Amino acid sequence: MKKVILAAATLPLAAPLLADTIPLSAPVTAATLYSEGATLTRAVPFSAPAGTHELLITNLPASLDPMSVRVALDGAKLGAVSVRNSRTLPNQVEDSPELVAAKAELERAQTALQSAEDARADVLIKAEAAKARLAYIASLRGPSDTAATAETLSATLALISQETLAAQQEITAAEREARDFEKNIKSLQKAVTDAQRTVDALTPTESDNAMLAIAISTNDATSGTLTLTHLAYDTAWSPAYDVYLSESDTPQLKIERGAFIRQQTGEDWTDVAITLSTSRPNEQTTPSEVYPWLRRIEEKLTPKQLADMAIAESQMEFGRMAPEPVVEPVYIEEHASYSFGDGINATYAYPTPVSVSSASDALHLALGTLDLTPDTYAFANPMRDETAFLMAEATNDSGELILPSFEANFFLNGTYIGQQEMPLIAEGDDIDFSFGPINGLRLTNKVTNKVTGDKGVITTRNEQSETRVLTAENLTDRAWDLRLLGRVPYSEQEDLVITHQSTPAPTETNYDDQRGILMWQRELTAGERYDVELSHTLQWPSEMILR
Repeated sequence: MKKVILAAATLPLAAPLLADTIPLSAPVTAATLYSEGATLTRAVPFSAPAGTHELLITNLPASLDPMSVRVALDGAKLGAVSVRNSRTLPNQVEDSPELVAAKAELERAQTALQSAEDARADVLIKAEAAKARLAYIASLRGPSDTAATAETLSATLALISQETLAAQQEITAAEREARDFEKNIKSLQKAVTDAQRTVDALTPTESDNAMLAIAISTNDATSGTLTLTHLAYDTAWSPAYDVYLSESDTPQLKIERGAFIRQQTGEDWTDVAITLSTSRPNEQTTPSEVYPWLRRIEEKLTPKQLADMAIAESQMEFGRMAPEPVVEPVYIEEHASYSFGDGINATYAYPTPVSVSSASDALHLALGTLDLTPDTYAFANPMRDETAFLMAEATNDSGELILPSFEANFFLNGTYIGQQEMPLIAEGDDIDFSFGPINGLRLTNKVTNKVTGDKGVITTRNEQSETRVLTAENLTDRAWDLRLLGRVPYSEQEDLVITHQSTPAPTETNYDDQRGILMWQRELTAGERYDVELSHTLQWPSEMILR
């Protein structure tokens, strides 16, 4: 079989393949896409007489990974499979009927344009000839015989005038006709450009190809199907979302899901069955190891030893020395961007085949809509923001996983608000989305008292105190469920003593499991102003400094 392939590769382009080599075209028929990469499936029927043969596929991309190629066969016995990424036979691709028609239209448009340009050139030649005649007439000085009669002189001048007029009329007519051609030529040039763009759009992507030779054998004439699967790395899909909040007596939260597909495999996909998988093979696929933890103690270093160590570290920084390591290596566990927790990968099969051109198309597929019933509230952070923000909270009770996306479009009552990042939201997870500022809910943060100094006549401790007022003012004509945040410092050291007070008392301390973050929740009616006074005091030993 190997000899057959090598012999076929040396034949001229127009020569037929050897009799026991059966050429096949195996376009992509199905694709399962991951966050990066895809598994491509090519299913192609074949017919073969009794005996041993070789199925030869030449329309594979040059980036084909031989290690990922898997072949299944029915209708014959499968033998050796050979993959060649170089010195391959040319890939012969027949033009589609649409491309044949587009090329014919391009040729017709080019012919029409050439005819118009030739006709314009003929007209301009007439004008040039008339200009040459006019220049000759202008060079005539009349009869050279000084004794010419008045009648002869008059006849000569009349002839010159007549010929001059005729030449000028011919020039004017030719230039007018040429201008008429210019209008038509511009229209024909546009027709050629449009026809060329159509041909370019319908022409399959051309790139280097790989070749697959598959040995088969059968006792009788047979027909069957060859199924080829392999990995492709220049493909990807990413989730796309449009999130709509409609405010009414019963607010509605709608998440329209979609997917963007891109592929740069070097071949166009036509009528391919698409399946989208949440599998992320480009991220961590094996559990992290736990390494032994060696601890040891050493004598405290003297100031000179500390200085010597600092010099050595500086020299290492600039590559002037490479001392042997003196401590155990530190292993930092790299976390995947997103984790599915239970490790189950969802798949989304698109109901109809789609076509995706290589390196050209960014295909958007609609994956359906999730309808949720949210609670809305105004989120106020006076220490950082000047206005409150409209929030919608809900629980993902859709029964489906919401995949992460870096760009999700948000709309409030049909008006575009902006783009945000969509986190991974599993079934049962809480959702908390922001839908932009509420300009009528104004926030202020004012420090009313701040003191730093020593405590006691004989200084033993340092002290710092601060009082601030956080304010939310409702200038809208409706009431809001207000959730206002504030912050006080916290300590993990016994010598740093922190006390704090607030008026009124917060609804929740350590909000969202964050130490020192306080939250006040209440209804803020139209025109109402709400103040929170927040104060704290820090005390620490005088020989220490506050960070």
